[in-house]
Amino acid sequence: MHLRLRPTDYYTFLAAQQLDRRLADGTTPRSRYLDPDSPLRAPAFLQCSFATNVAVVTADDMLVVSQRSERVRMAPGVWNSSVNEGMSRHIDSSGRSAPDLHAVARRGMREELSIEPNEYSLELLAFVLDIDKRHWSAHFYARLKDLTREGLQARMSRGVADRWEHQTIDCVPFRPAAVVKYMLRADRIHRWAPLAPALFHLALVHVYSRTTVERAEARIVRRM
Repeated sequence: MHLRLRPTDYYTFLAAQQLDRRLADGTTPRSRYLDPDSPLRAPAFLQCSFATNVAVVTADDMLVVSQRSERVRMAPGVWNSSVNEGMSRHIDSSGRSAPDLHAVARRGMREELSIEPNEYSLELLAFVLDIDKRHWSAHFYARLKDLTREGLQARMSRGVADRWEHQTIDCVPFRPAAVVKYMLRADRIHRWAPLAPALFHLALVHVYSRTTVERAEARIVRRM
């Protein structure tokens, strides 16, 4: 895979989130610049968000799910991946070298959960595009080697670097039926960050196989 990146800034990012705002001629940025039949084609200035999202599973097979803080500027209060870290030109580029996506994910693991690289394995699952907000993501799966749910909770209780990112952390048994039921709970189903369900689905497929996961999903949907 080759990713071609260019610099942007936070204010361009905020402006690019207003895709349905009416302009003087009555059009919107979405209607003027985006083709719904060609989601991968868009002006560069509207594609200014790239993040890493990590599905973290503890040593005792619990999936970590986070709720974004009400203090954050984008998507406050929604339920999200275990770790969500936006790529930063100033932090993640060293001199003239390009950012390392695995390093961005590891930075998120350290800043949001206080977990060091030697404590887990990390695997890239997919590249994903949220076509509503034009958010790109690299989806990762992280498996903790020795840290259990209780150990992670104890670790985080002693403080994390990015203390304002999350307001709640849930742990769900990392099994297809349990995760799917959790995502479809009445108090969750309409409160997900757009890329989180795809991440959890792909993490389950990575561990249990696509056939097993899709059969479990189909059974649960039929019962609903």
